[in-house]
Amino acid sequence: MNSGVGSIGALVFERSKRGKFRRVVATLCIIAGLLLYVGGKVKIMRLGYQIEALEHEKQELERANGSLRIEASSLASPARIEEIATKRLGMVRPLKENIVIVKRNAPKQ
Repeated sequence: MNSGVGSIGALVFERSKRGKFRRVVATLCIIAGLLLYVGGKVKIMRLGYQIEALEHEKQELERANGSLRIEASSLASPARIEEIATKRLGMVRPLKENIVIVKRNAPKQ
């Protein structure tokens, strides 16, 4: 009977050892899951901040593009080009008798 109690005691001891191992494994799995979850959330937040910064940069670039387009159209205006040609370069409009109009033939298809 003494050996029966020892066997039972040994079985109880093994079960408690297995139970501790299972608890440790379960705890490690829970911790690993939480770390993965928190890591994913941190990554999502970082990407959100990057998206926000890129959207802000895009808006600034669109504003700069708009002002550059306005500046380019004002620099290429025929009135401005004519003013520079006459005032700075000393050019004059040709007389009507010096103008020759060249007509192009339409390409045959």
